[in-house]
Amino acid sequence: MSVEQRVEGSLTDMATIKRLYQDAVTVAGDVWDSAASEGKPDPTMARTMIDGLAQAVAQNRTALLALTTLKNYDNYTFTHMVNVSILTMGQARGLGIDGPLLREFGLAALMHDIGKVRTPKEILNKPDKLTDAEFDVMKRHVVDGAEILRMTPEVPTLAPVVAFEHHLRIDGSGYPTRVKRAALNVGTMLCSIADVYDAMRSQRQYQQAFPTDRILAVLKRNDGQQFDQHLVRRFVQLIGIYPAGNLVRLNTGEVAVVVNVYAPDPYRPHVRVLVARDGKRLDLPYELNLWEHGEDAERPSSIIAPLDPADFPFDPLMLM
Repeated sequence: MSVEQRVEGSLTDMATIKRLYQDAVTVAGDVWDSAASEGKPDPTMARTMIDGLAQAVAQNRTALLALTTLKNYDNYTFTHMVNVSILTMGQARGLGIDGPLLREFGLAALMHDIGKVRTPKEILNKPDKLTDAEFDVMKRHVVDGAEILRMTPEVPTLAPVVAFEHHLRIDGSGYPTRVKRAALNVGTMLCSIADVYDAMRSQRQYQQAFPTDRILAVLKRNDGQQFDQHLVRRFVQLIGIYPAGNLVRLNTGEVAVVVNVYAPDPYRPHVRVLVARDGKRLDLPYELNLWEHGEDAERPSSIIAPLDPADFPFDPLMLM
C-alpha cells in the first residue's frame, strides 16, 4: 500500500503529517531491505513515498521540517534517509524548485547512503569511533551507492551522482579521495548540507547531539571553503538556530515550542508559550514574536536554551 493511500486527512493537520512521516520511515526500511536482498532498491515504492513527502513540503514545509527534529534512534539509518530527503526538498523548494525536479532531488537524497547496504554490519553499527582501516571500508559506500543506483531502472540520473558526490567538498576535500570536480551538482550540495546537519544533530551512541549553532559553525568552518556559503545562509534561514518543533526555555523562565523561524533573525523565532514561569502548564497557550521588542520588561525576549521534550508530559509537535 502506498504512503499516499495510507494518509487520509489534510496536510495542514499535524497528526496527518506525523503519520505521513512515520509511514515514510517504514517505507525507507523496505527500500533498504530490497537493496540489501535484491541488489537494488525498489524504485516504485521509493517514488510513491517521495510523492507524498514532496506534496507535504509544498503545502506545509514548516510542519514537515519540524518532524525531522524527532529522535528515533532505533532505526537511525531509515530516519536519516527520510530526514535528509525532507531537508533537501525543503532547501530546493526555497530555491524555487518544484514539480518532478523537486521529487528527483528528494529521491536522490533518500538514496544517498544506499551503498551502505554493502558495508559490513559490524562497521556500520559499531557504537564506537571507527579505526582508520574501518573508515576506509565505510568510505566505499559512495562508490557502491553510485553503482547500485546506476543499475536500478527508473531511478533519475541525479541519484547515482548524489550518491557518489555527497562526501565531496567544494575545496576538493572529502572522499572519494583524488576525485576533483570543477563544480558539484546543486542536488549534491543541498544533500551534503542536509546530511551533515542531520547526522550531527542526531544522538548516536558515540556522540552527543549538537545544538544547531554548533552544527552551523561546522558548515561554515575552513573559511566556508567546503560548502557553498550562499546555500548555507539559506539553510540557516530555513531551519533557524532553534528549528520549528523544538522545545525551548525563554529568558523569563517560560517554556515554549518554536512555531516558525524568522529568517532575518534565526535566533528569535515565533513561539507558542506552553508552560508559565512558575512551571505550571498554561490552559491557554499564547504566541509571541521574539524579534519584536515591546515596552514591557516582563515580556520574554529571547531563548536561553533548547530543552529535551522527553522531560515533559506532552508532545510539543502536536502543540505547534
